Amino acid sequence: MKAALQSGAISQSRLDNMVERILWALFAKGPVDNPVKAGSIDYAAHALVSQKAAEESLVLLKNDGDLLPLRGVKSVAVIGGNADKGVMAGGGSSDVTPVGGAVMLDEHTFMPSPPLAALKSELPRAKVSFDAGSDLASASALAAASDVAIVFVTQHDSEGYDGHLELQGNQDALVAAVAKANPKTVVVVESGGAVFMPWASDVPAILEAFYPGIRGGPAIARILTGKVNPSGHLPISFPASSDQLAHPDLPGLGLPGETPMHITYDEGATVGYKWYDVKGYKPLWAFGHGLSYTSFALSGLTALPDGKSVKVGFSMRNSGKRAGKGVAQVYVAPVDWKKAGWEAPKRLGAFAKTDLKPGKARQIELNVDPRLLATYEAANNNWHIKAGTYRLMVGQASDAEMQSVDVPLPDSVWSAGKADR
Repeated sequence: MKAALQSGAISQSRLDNMVERILWALFAKGPVDNPVKAGSIDYAAHALVSQKAAEESLVLLKNDGDLLPLRGVKSVAVIGGNADKGVMAGGGSSDVTPVGGAVMLDEHTFMPSPPLAALKSELPRAKVSFDAGSDLASASALAAASDVAIVFVTQHDSEGYDGHLELQGNQDALVAAVAKANPKTVVVVESGGAVFMPWASDVPAILEAFYPGIRGGPAIARILTGKVNPSGHLPISFPASSDQLAHPDLPGLGLPGETPMHITYDEGATVGYKWYDVKGYKPLWAFGHGLSYTSFALSGLTALPDGKSVKVGFSMRNSGKRAGKGVAQVYVAPVDWKKAGWEAPKRLGAFAKTDLKPGKARQIELNVDPRLLATYEAANNNWHIKAGTYRLMVGQASDAEMQSVDVPLPDSVWSAGKADR
């Protein structure tokens, strides 16, 4: 650092700015004047925070025939996924060692929070049986003899390594066999991201648990049994096949000693739901998708310019029969998105999650960040909202039916500040 300062490679003012950012946070948030004192840790309270986070985040992808929540079942088959041992965790920096230590299975980390035990606790009057899923005949026999079958499948990802989109081992075959043996089959997916689901049309219910953490078992069990109404929505899109990927083939991948070194990401900012919109692809599960045990209705959409922003208002009503949390998503779409210089037809502008009792409604107001209405112009370090008509839409997923209202916006250009970079 001293040599870089002396040579002029780094200016003193730049170094001062970097140090100021660090010191500002330390003074503003208290560590300097009120340093943290070592003390006892309330692990039980922390575990409840983790459980609540999981309960808010798990995504119910499918629930045909209202199979879930489980009611009045006398026998449940729990199959596969090491559900008797714990829930899968990611590797790398997300691989946190829990209190008491993790469970290592096939060199993968599992949090010691078995869904099997949690389901037995939540269903005390039901016979809950487990099969490891390694033998298809055995798993199918248990499924056929039970009121409901719950298959757990896992996919391991790590920092610096994304696994295959195909489930490894015999997991796809396991789901297919169990679904054939018992039409009331629920699949719980523990994965770091999207996976292919060739069996999706063959099972009535699918719960995406991701990596649910130290209290993942109870969180999964409480959602499956209805103690918690699911309210998570997908933060990514799940492709229906590899044909929908921007880069289905990577040069050098899989060759001994080779890594793909020269990849041109020519899709630019056209990623996620934007990619599907531009290409006209129908994903397996769309960004923002997530079901509930109740239903929500959105109405009364209004939108008005508010400085460089747009203020959006609408009502959300719980139109179902039980309490739950609805998630409304506001998307922005220039009427002529190509002329506006956008990378895709629409962008997510804002969202809100609201807890409502049956029949109750709440008025929601949100502001769209001006940068989400603009394009960044690198040459002049500017944000630019091009004059035109912009459509504000509200729905419950990126591919859901939406209400819309148009707002005219004037041309607006402003310099990108420090907070924007």
